[in-house]
Parts: sequence; structure tokens; C-alpha cells
Amino acid sequence: MTIPTLTVITTVYNGEAFFQETLDGVFAQTFTDFEWVVVNNGCTDGTQAMLDAIEDDRLRVVQNPDGKTFGEGIRVAYENAKGQYIAVQDADDVPLSDRFQAQVTALEADEKLGLVSSAYEDIDANSKPLGNHFPPSDQQGLIDALQTSSPLAHSTYMYRKSASDAIGGYPDEYAYGPDFGLVVRLIKAGWTIRVLDQVLLKLRLHAGQASLADDLCVIRAHDAFYLYQEASSLMKASAEARKAGRKNVTKCRLCYGLALMGEKNIRKGIGQIFKAVLSQPLYSVAYLGYRLGSKPKQ
Repeated sequence: MTIPTLTVITTVYNGEAFFQETLDGVFAQTFTDFEWVVVNNGCTDGTQAMLDAIEDDRLRVVQNPDGKTFGEGIRVAYENAKGQYIAVQDADDVPLSDRFQAQVTALEADEKLGLVSSAYEDIDANSKPLGNHFPPSDQQGLIDALQTSSPLAHSTYMYRKSASDAIGGYPDEYAYGPDFGLVVRLIKAGWTIRVLDQVLLKLRLHAGQASLADDLCVIRAHDAFYLYQEASSLMKASAEARKAGRKNVTKCRLCYGLALMGEKNIRKGIGQIFKAVLSQPLYSVAYLGYRLGSKPKQ
């Protein structure tokens, strides 16, 4: 079997509502030398029937019936990828027709480039445009941004499989933030990250997104704290960004502690809050006062 230049990876859970636009967008790409690995992460709706109806031998469906998190699904997809490059495609987002070609061209033009992302457009559940996002296009700006935010959309990632393999792929300690961890670890390993200033993706915002689910509060708080702690160790962050990053790590630690306490894990939660207060006393007290004072009265 011929190994494709590109593997597109997708994990989907009950994606029937928006998946058709994604399917259409991927199969309309001007760059055609790809395979598409789609992981059915335990769907109970009509997603599998949509996949069964596709007659294109570039599609390869992998069943993961016990999948519980995005991280589990994307790691299964990654493990099944065979291409030289890997493009991420979330099941509710829509790639523009020249996305794959533009990113493959960028990777082939620079052997030091480990990952290429792009600008993107937010759309709502009805595909209505909500505005464009242009993340920092230079490495310094990206490193600074990573201290306090997640500036890149995972669904815009395309990266060298050899580079990601060398750092262990997606970090398995994160359930919902392995994409952030991948970027941080690629930078630490010496790879260049580039953001194309072209809008190459429509990123959908809707109420059904896993990252917005309330029952994932502790998991998301855990990932945010440890991911930003990783990002804070990146070399070459500016002094201003590093200072803001320290505050952000403290805030995330406080949020993690409060989330743990909300789940009745009192001892561990207090421990996280205590460590945050020790690291930045004034900021921690002010933030706790804000958080506790903003809770609605019963």
C-alpha cells in the first residue's frame, strides 16, 4: 500500500448535526494525496451511518466504543496515522478548499518547521460568520501568547509526524488539552511553529462542545493548570509575558483547587489553594475574594 503524504485525523462523538459540512469540506480539498482516519469515539447517533455511506477509499474508520474523552479519541487517531504529515480536523469545523495544499507547501518549504497553523473564522451553529482570528504569526509572539492563552485552533494544526513522534505524540496526561501540550513540547524540542495569515478554517462554536460541559470542570481545571505550568517553562518568553504567565498559573491553580473542593475533594483542593497563596499571596487573596464573592446567593 502506498503511504500518503498526509493523514487527516478526526475524533467524533455524536457529531451528526454538523459532520456533513466537515465531510464535504475535506473531500473538496485541492490537495488529494491524503488518507482520513476518523475515530468513532462511542457515537450513539447517526454518525456511523454517515460514515458508512461514504464511498471513498481514502477514509478509514476506527471504532473506539469505550472512548470517554477527546484526548483518548485523538490519540487513537494519531496512532493509526501513516502519512508524513498529520492534519487535525475536528468533526464540527469546516476546512476551506485550499487548506491542506497551503499547509503542505509550507512544511515542504522549511525542514525546521514542525507545525503549521493558520488564521480561522468563527461560525455559529447555523454557519453564520462571527469574526476572524489571527494568532501571532512569529515564534516570539506565539511563545508570549502561550503564557496566558491558547491562541491556536487545534483544527488548524498540520505537523510533521516525525517531529511529534520524537516527543511522544499527544501528552497522555491531559484529557482535553493535549493539543496545547503538543505545541509547547514541539517548541521545547527546537521546532519552529508558524501561523499562516490566511483564513483556512471555519471553526464552529456551539453549546454541544465537550469543552463547555459543566461535568468536566475538574478535568478542565486540572489540564489548564498543568498546561500553563508547562508553557511557563518555555525559554525566550518576554519579561512582561512571563510575569503575566506567573499570575495565570496561580489563577489556574486556584481554579483547580476550587473545582476539587466543589467535587468534595477538600484536602487536595485546599492543598492547591495553599500552594497558590504561598507563591503569590496578594494576587491569590484578591482572586479568591472575587471568586467567592461573585457566587450567587441562595
